This record gives sequence, structure tokens and C-alpha cells, in this order.
Amino acid sequence: MTIPLKDSTSPDAPSALARLDQLKRQLNLTPSAMSLQAPKDMAAERASADFNIDALARFWIGDDVKYERTRKAYDIIQTDPELVMQPPKNILEISRAEMREFTMGQIYRVVQIFQSGKYDPEQAFEIAWVTNIYNESFSMRFFVHHSLFRNVVNMLGNKEQQDRWNDDIENYRIFGCFAMTELGHSSALRDLETCATFDASSDEFVLHSPTITSTKWYIGAASQTATHTVVIAQTMVNGKNVGLNWFVVQLREKASGKLMPGVIIGDIGSKVGHQGVDNGWIQFNQLRIPRSNMLAKWVSLDRDGTFHPAPNPAVMYATLIPERLSLLIVTTQMISQAITIATRYGVVRRQGPKNQQIMDYQSHYVKLIPAIAFMYMMQSASSDINQNFDILTSGGKIDDPMVYLNHMGEMHAVSASVKGLSGWYASDILETCRRCCGGHAYSAYNAIGHITNDWGVMTTGGGDNVVLLQQATRLLLYRLEQKLEFDDYPELKFKSSSHYISDANRLLALKQWDITDVALCARDPSLVEEALNAILVKRLNSINQSLKNGSTHNDLLLESVRLGELHCATYIFSVNVAKFGLPEGPAEIEQSVYKIMQRLTLLWGLHTLHTYGDQGFKEGFLSPQQIKDVENLYLEVSQAIFL
Repeated sequence: MTIPLKDSTSPDAPSALARLDQLKRQLNLTPSAMSLQAPKDMAAERASADFNIDALARFWIGDDVKYERTRKAYDIIQTDPELVMQPPKNILEISRAEMREFTMGQIYRVVQIFQSGKYDPEQAFEIAWVTNIYNESFSMRFFVHHSLFRNVVNMLGNKEQQDRWNDDIENYRIFGCFAMTELGHSSALRDLETCATFDASSDEFVLHSPTITSTKWYIGAASQTATHTVVIAQTMVNGKNVGLNWFVVQLREKASGKLMPGVIIGDIGSKVGHQGVDNGWIQFNQLRIPRSNMLAKWVSLDRDGTFHPAPNPAVMYATLIPERLSLLIVTTQMISQAITIATRYGVVRRQGPKNQQIMDYQSHYVKLIPAIAFMYMMQSASSDINQNFDILTSGGKIDDPMVYLNHMGEMHAVSASVKGLSGWYASDILETCRRCCGGHAYSAYNAIGHITNDWGVMTTGGGDNVVLLQQATRLLLYRLEQKLEFDDYPELKFKSSSHYISDANRLLALKQWDITDVALCARDPSLVEEALNAILVKRLNSINQSLKNGSTHNDLLLESVRLGELHCATYIFSVNVAKFGLPEGPAEIEQSVYKIMQRLTLLWGLHTLHTYGDQGFKEGFLSPQQIKDVENLYLEVSQAIFL
């Protein structure tokens, strides 16, 4: 029988009881004034908002139906131990091996949900979507199969090939990965070394990795998971290199997971982030695959070895565009978490002589409010960009090849520049959010560090930002030259990101920005848009003249990259000015939501003009006083949105 300590006759009982009382007093702390004030501060901020918070949340998600579906999905996953790690375990504390096992368990559980029939397809997919918000490793590992692998088959495979593989893909009887990057080459796709040689005697391709640098490297889901992959390889037919083509290749036996003969796979080890993704390397040793495994929507190879090339070799890279566009969604998804953490901290943390909320300090709100504007601008613009891409590709299958080819340059420029700008600026935002949380952000439990580590791959995955921005600027230079020399500008099915070039002659004729009172821009954001368009055309023309005068593209690389950023930032602004530039919004958007989106749009435009004002100054278009006035208005609008 257990005797209560207070009734014990042991000589040690009094000291033990005293020690317990002391511990009790230490552990039962009286709440501090700050801890009591924090919930009040949060409630006060929400109460003082001049917009409908619930309506804005629904607008962010998309519509009422999707909002309710998302809320339900969060309710489902938070108590499912296969989808959300339950106490006492913590996802921030587990090992790499445990993280991989947990992530694979999430995939298994999501597939169970898809196949159970318990939820309609839209709700089931929403469960997968909110799971990827909880664990970015799940996002990467799952969507390598669901998006990248499947997109290649649908965009580059003919109908027979789609029918052959899609059912297995959709029902997860096979699990795919995407084998493009090599140890020696990534952005320089033309220099890839993996080789597929046609053997006419057996009607097969022989896939081979001839060098160490031809090893497919950093391939997500390759190390442990994937049964199949799509491989891009130099294609040899009758002793001639006919270019890069894509092949579906089986890596493992579906039942046992045993590697197929001729396939060598290893693990690349620990990474900065995405520890739940089994990135691996792949080598091929004289691996034989059927001729029918070469994806043949755009190209074909007859049994006798006659090769029919694609109408444009660039279509073989078409799948990179949706990959980059998907990063726009990931951008808003990840920075929104960090911004939420940092903003809430700014509201509840107080310091200074007057014990002010640190969010009241200019040094704080001028860092976070423009980041919030970028978050909403990207969310809004990405929906338009993806809609445009769906129009061209008939939902990803490219039913009308000529429509796609005619728009491919535009979509490449959009996806390349948006990926470049968002990759770098989102990195800046994440670090800004970390700094805004002071020393607390160095704790893993703050989570911003974890988000930042997972985000890091986005700055290079899908293409190096320098290369992508340079490519976007080259297209803009071509468009400008065509317009100025031949009065030619392409007709597209939607408004081009470089629409301002169609007005190049008028914009070049403008000597200076004719706005003497910059405060007028607060009432008319189109004034900012006009200034940005003029700066873009003038800078493009200057770079073009430098090239004609003997400068190389490398001489002008930094200028080109910065101009690609400005083009993208302006495009995002233009998309949102078209939506939110009128005094009153459409009936389907709640009016307080429309008003706050107007202000965020204006702030993003001012942020762009402020950030890239040096480009206008170089052209003599912006005066020093105008640059100062833009900065002052930028600070005023940032403060007004917060207050």
C-alpha cells in the first residue's frame, strides 16, 4: 500500500515534502503580463481589420465550395496519425530515416483514401493537398509521380502510350520519377550524355550511361520508391544523333522492388531540406527497352529505322513549363506559412520604452507588409497563368500542337521569369521572416528554419534562375526587335506578358515620367503600370543597342537578369491591375476583399517601381525627386495597410 508523503514517519519525509512544495511553486508559474496580453493583441488586430477576414480566406482558397472542402480536409488529417505526426513525436525532431518512412506512409495513406471511395475525388485530392502543406517532403515525393512523371507521358506520349500507362499511373500500380538532371549537366540540356541507341535487329533501344558525369543525379523518389521513370537521352539512330528524346523505363520489379537488370541506383544522402524525399542517382548499363517506350506524340521512329523529328525541337522540353508553374503554387504555400508566423509574432511581441508591439515599428511593417502583398499577387497571378497554360494544352494533353507551338515562347518566358523572380524573392522573404522573429526563430520549433531549408531547392530546381531570367530577356529582345523593325507582334489567345512591346514606339518617345505629383498613383495604379512599361521598353532598347555595338550577352548578363526580374514583377502587377484596378469590383468578390486587394496591388506596383527605380534613372526617365516621392508613397501605403 502506498502511504502519502505527508503521513510518512520516515525521517526524510519532511525534507522531501519541502522539496516537492518548492518544485510545485516553480512549475505552477503565475502567467506574466505579456502572456496574458498576447491573446488580447491578436483579438484586437482581428477586430480592427477593415475587411471581412472570412471572406478574404475564402477568396484566397478560391471559392466557398473549395474553402469548405479545405477546412474538412484539415479536420480529417489532423487526427490521422498516418498523415500528421501525433504527440509525443514531433516532425521537427525525427531522423532522416524516420522522415522518409513517415513520408512514404503518408503516400500510402493518401492512396488508400483515393481508392477507398469514402470521399468524392475532389475531397480526396484536397486531403492530399493539405497533407503536402503540412509536409513539403510529401509534396515533393508524391507530386514527382502525380505531376512530373504523368505530365511527361501525357504531353509527350501518343494516345496509344497514354492508354498503355495512364491507368497504372492513376491507380498507383506503378510509381514514377523524372530522370533529367545529370551529375555533369542540368540547365545545359543539349549537353546531356545518357545515350539511347536504336538496335534495329531487335527493335529495341539500348540505354547506357557512358561516363560518371552522365549519371542521372538528384532524382526524387529514385533511391527507394520509383518502379518507373521517364528518361531524357541523346538518341542514336543508324549512327546519327537525332537529338534528345524521352523514354519510359522500368527501374524495379513492381512486386519485389528488385532492380531491373542493367539498372544501377544509389542514394545521394542527406540534404539541407526535404529529408523525407529519397533523392537518388541512376546509371544504365546497356539496358534494353522496346522501341515503343520512346514517347512519340511529337517524334516517331519506324521499324525500319526511319526517324520523324518534332516540328520544333523545343517541344521536347515542354514538360519543364508546368514544372515551373507548379512552383508558383509552392511559393505562396510556403511563404504564407512563414509570413503568418512572423506577422503574429510582430503583433504579440512588445518592446521599447513604451512597450509597443514591434509590428508598429517602421523597420518591421515595411519588411512584412510588402511580403504579404507579394503573396497575394502571386496567388492571384498564378491562377491566371495556369488557366492560360490549360487553354494551350487542353488540360495537359496538347490536343492542338500548332496552338501550343505558337504560344510556347510566351509560356516559356512567363514560366522562366516568374520562377526566377519568385525563387529569389521568396528566399529573401523567408530570411526576413526569420529575422523578424528575433532569437526565437533560431529554434527549430519556430518552423521558419525548417521551411527555409525545404524551400532552398526551389532556387535551382526546375532551372537555375540566372539562366531562366536571361532566356526570358532574350525573348523580350527578340519581340522588341521584331516590333521596331517589322512592326510585328504575335497574336495570342490571351494577353501577353510582354504586351507593352506592342506599344514600344510610343513608350520610347516618352522622355520623362510626366507625373509631378506621385501621390496621384495612390488613386490610379495604371500610372505606375505605364511607368514600368516605359522603363522596360527603354532598358530593352538600350541592351539591344549595346549588343549591336559589339557587347556580348555575357557582358550584359547582370543587366539582362535584372530586366527579367522587372519584367516578371511588372507582369504580376499588370495581371492584378486588370482585376483590381477599377473603383468597384465585380459582384462575385466581396467588396471589402476587393478593396484590400486594390491596396495590395498598389503596394506591389510601388514596391516594384521603388526596387527597380535605378532602371528608370539609368534611362533618364525617372528623376531623383520622383524616386524619393515613390519611396515616400511606398512607405505610406505600407503603413496604411497595417494600421
